[in-house]
Amino acid sequence: MGIPGRFSGFFLASFIAASHSITAQAQDVPKVATITVAVEDVSPKHEFVGRVEALNAVDIRSRIDGFVDQRLFEEGAVVEEGQELFKIDSRALEIALADANANLARAKATLLDAERQMVRNQSLNQTVARATIEQSETARDTAAANLQSAEAAVKQAELNLSYSRIVAPLKGRIGTAAFSPGSFITTASPALARVVQMDPVRVVFSVSDRSLLDLREAAGNVSKDELAQRYQTRLRLSNGQIYSQNAPIAFLGNEVDEGTGTLAVRSVFPNSDFLLIPGQFVTVVVSETARKERATVPLGAVQQDREGKYVMLVTPDKKAEERRISVSEQREGSWIVDDGLKGGENVIIEGLQNVTEGSAVEIIADKDASQPAVSK
Repeated sequence: MGIPGRFSGFFLASFIAASHSITAQAQDVPKVATITVAVEDVSPKHEFVGRVEALNAVDIRSRIDGFVDQRLFEEGAVVEEGQELFKIDSRALEIALADANANLARAKATLLDAERQMVRNQSLNQTVARATIEQSETARDTAAANLQSAEAAVKQAELNLSYSRIVAPLKGRIGTAAFSPGSFITTASPALARVVQMDPVRVVFSVSDRSLLDLREAAGNVSKDELAQRYQTRLRLSNGQIYSQNAPIAFLGNEVDEGTGTLAVRSVFPNSDFLLIPGQFVTVVVSETARKERATVPLGAVQQDREGKYVMLVTPDKKAEERRISVSEQREGSWIVDDGLKGGENVIIEGLQNVTEGSAVEIIADKDASQPAVSK
């Protein structure tokens, strides 16, 4: 049996009213955007302009005169220590060595003959005049000296021949060759090429005497050596990229430059991928070696009333929670939180005007921590 029309209309009206009520309740839940509280190193940082320098750089020069026979490297390549770079025409040097060896053999034969003559004369002491014996001894000593001279001449000839092979004195990147095969060079010629050590490299920067005093005061008026141990350096390249390696302070100058009022400071950085190039300018960021980690929140997320500063969190059950915090300073659009937050909490950064303690909320966006917050 069908339901009378008036009852059917009543049920339909009740259903519509209930639907509107549910919809209204859903629309009443505030929509908020949150950010996850990050924990960052907030140690004081100081920035200086630095310059990359090679620890070692060597100009390759010839120790002998001659024609360049071969160039045995690729310009701009990395060469190993002891790698042959140039070969000088060695034919004249080989002839000189052969002549020196012949003179050495002659000197040995002369000495042997002189020794035999001396022994013979000494054995005939009764029949040979004393002057003859002394002359044979003198001849033996002269032959021994000539042998030493011949041996030295061989060593010199061998050394000169070795100079015909010019090798890399260290591992590094080699530049362009100043001379091509066939060129005649002398010991007075300009450098044949230049080898620059690329790993590690040092970064040199200057610190004003006032900045140095401020750093020492902040560190508790420690000594210069203790100050170098307490701080470390990082690099920011010209494109804004942060260099992956950091380094301790390796050197503090012992004099303040009278002209600039600054002190030279150096750090040595590993550079296995050759990203740092000698002569390059970088930004040196100096900070304490011991990290000071604190929670940070965007400025727009922090509210204030008579009792102090606070933020609104979103609990795991999607409820708003008021959290009192204490802050120390602002840095790069964020508050550094000393107490009240440990990191990892969801802080409301947008939609705060509709949120009260304990109210249900709906998260519509979880902002990236690097984006500035805007309170609405």
